[in-house]
Order: sequence, then C-alpha cells, then structure tokens
Amino acid sequence: MEHDRRRHWQERHRAGHDPGAPSPFVVAALALLGAPPGRRRALDLACGRGRHALLLAELGYQVDAVDFSLPALTTLRRRAAARQLDVRCLAADVGAWPLPTGRYALVVVVNFLDRSIFPALRAAVAPGGALIYETHGRTAGAVPAVRPEFCLEPGELDALCGGWEVLLRRDDETLDRDGHARRFGILARRPSSAH
Repeated sequence: MEHDRRRHWQERHRAGHDPGAPSPFVVAALALLGAPPGRRRALDLACGRGRHALLLAELGYQVDAVDFSLPALTTLRRRAAARQLDVRCLAADVGAWPLPTGRYALVVVVNFLDRSIFPALRAAVAPGGALIYETHGRTAGAVPAVRPEFCLEPGELDALCGGWEVLLRRDDETLDRDGHARRFGILARRPSSAH
C-alpha cells in the first residue's frame, strides 16, 4: 500500500502542474510572525512542489525543502532558480530523515501527517522559533477526503506544541473537491529558553 501511495504522489508531481497558491492559514501565520530578522533558516517538510518553500524564500528565509518526490523537487528547484530564491531541495523520506535539532527559526508542515516524527519535529525548532502545521482533521459523521490515519484528532496539535505559545489556530470545515473537509492548523512559538 505504501508503494502505491508513493507512486500516486510521484505521478501527480510528475504532471508538473502549478503548485497552487500557498495555504491561507500559512499566509496568515506568516503575517503574524512578520519578516524574519536577518537570514533565518526555515524548513518546509514534505514540501511537494514547494508553494510554501517559495513563499518563505520570498520573505527572506533560507529554505530547506524536503520531500521524497524527485519530480516535485525538480519543479521546485527550477522555479526557485528562475526567481533567484534561496531554496535548498533535499530528496528524502520525511519519516526517516534525521531532522536537525534546534536548527530552524521556522518549520512549516502542510498536508502531511506522520505522528512518529512529532518529537523530532518539535526538537528541530530553535528556541524562540515557530512551527506552522496544517492538515486534515477527522470529520464526525462524514467520509474523510483522506484516509483516517492521515487525519488529526482534535487536540493533537495542541499536544504537539505543549508548553509553547500558541499564536494562531485553525479548526474549521471547508468544501474541497472531495466534499466537506475539516482542517486543523496551529502556529506556535517555542520558548526562547531551551525546554
């Protein structure tokens, strides 16, 4: 099953469609954070074709964009080079990639869920840095747009960011191409003192 899912994503990215607009939640979260002071490092994890990596680079971040899909990263690298943006593309299985500890002023994860990396994801955010996480949530009484194991439960993002300052949340239902979809999101800042 995992192989079929990966092949689906490879084919989808190989089609070379426009990556689309950044998530409105991510845009709102970035507006709250403001411009990064100096050249701060950001991570776009499971970046796909890089709609958020490009936005982060436009805002002045040095971006590490990580995804397993070579077609997606090829598209992203080409778009970043054409716009002279600072995006470093890394081909890796996100679930197995060793996230660097305390390296990133900002970590962004959208439409990806692997609970096994939550501790490493949290540790990758530098003291005083922030995490933006947004993905599908369980919808009561409706068929989810994605498989249930890839849907967050209520409160999971709060647990992931326990002890951090939550600056923005998302918990709503929207209409997408597959019908009703629930979305959870969080923008949380890690305390400046390491804990």
